[in-house]
Amino acid sequence: MKRFTNIILSVAVCASLANAEKIKHVFEPEKDTSGFDKVEFNFNGDLTFTYQGLSDNYGDPIKSGLSLPTANLDINAKIMSGFNVKLETMLSSHHHHETFVKGGYASMDNLDFVYKGFAKDFMDHATIKVGVNDINYGDYHFRRTDNADVFRNPFVNNMGVEAYMQAGFVELMYRLPSIDSFFVTGVTNGEVNPDDVSAGNGKGAYSYYGKFGYDSQLSENTRLRVSQSGFIVRNTSKNRLYMGDKAGNIPTKVFAFSTDSNPNGEFNAVWDPVSGYKDLTAGMTNIFFKHNGTEFFGLVEYVDGKNQTDQDFNMLHYSGEVIQRFGGDEFYAAARYENATVERDGDSADDELTQYQLALGWFLSKNAMMKLEYIKQERENIAKYGKDIKFDGFMFSAALSF
Repeated sequence: MKRFTNIILSVAVCASLANAEKIKHVFEPEKDTSGFDKVEFNFNGDLTFTYQGLSDNYGDPIKSGLSLPTANLDINAKIMSGFNVKLETMLSSHHHHETFVKGGYASMDNLDFVYKGFAKDFMDHATIKVGVNDINYGDYHFRRTDNADVFRNPFVNNMGVEAYMQAGFVELMYRLPSIDSFFVTGVTNGEVNPDDVSAGNGKGAYSYYGKFGYDSQLSENTRLRVSQSGFIVRNTSKNRLYMGDKAGNIPTKVFAFSTDSNPNGEFNAVWDPVSGYKDLTAGMTNIFFKHNGTEFFGLVEYVDGKNQTDQDFNMLHYSGEVIQRFGGDEFYAAARYENATVERDGDSADDELTQYQLALGWFLSKNAMMKLEYIKQERENIAKYGKDIKFDGFMFSAALSF
């Protein structure tokens, strides 16, 4: 372990000479109002090394050690005035060991390609996005680890229940600067690769989502953001809202047996409570508050729906995290509590997940960071396991972004 840490420190210090910038509190980006002379493009790379020391009470024993390093490579291009394209590639992930394309999308901040000044009054405050990427439901997806892209997440692991979906979408964001507010509306087919488009196949059923938010820099040192999001889908045969990460989870072999179809347990650390449900209505409230070096991010989510036999269910999901940054934001300590309770018609007891996380982080530079985390996850009354299960332990990651 000591030798590994020394190697990572050496690599990280060298990488600090790179000229890239990671912003820690990014939600929706600002409009691109820069001029255009010629096509411009740049690359962004992420590389993360993870060491895990976890144990569980369900599955084969887990050996401590290094996980497969993860890597991302993104291409950003400006091809016309106000017209930007992003292509995202995962070079290595726990689900896909080989390179695969996560997605790509176009972002339009004006419609001058139709003719100069087309719909200018509207587009002065609007952004249109089209492509395959993370749909903009809730604010949590901005703060989660995306394979090797870990800088925006103060923790090593993501939450135990994640409303996160990569899919084809069309989305409109409109800003109301006079009241520090905005709204988002979008539609998605819920699929990255809609390979079966035959009539009667419900995999590509359209889902609709939206968001309204208030985001204000109240003073030089204080920021407040509150948002309310909604998501609805009907008659789908494959609901992906809580199992949309194609990269796989950060821990490996959690709750996994060697005889499983996925013996590495690439998706086991995250619970999908709505698998098999054809109808889903979800709402998420988020609050982000930052004052000096102290941050709070909260989430409350209520979901209801029906499965293929019209059995009703509902879920209450909430979490709260506190981050304290110090040393000029170079260091931080963070804590998160999460709980999800699912009630299904006909069940004698509610399904429940509870997760605790404690983390310490160190930004060696704007391009290199290290994180250490203790995590404990408990699941109760989930029928397929036959008993209450849990995993806990420590995880360490070192990451570069350039």
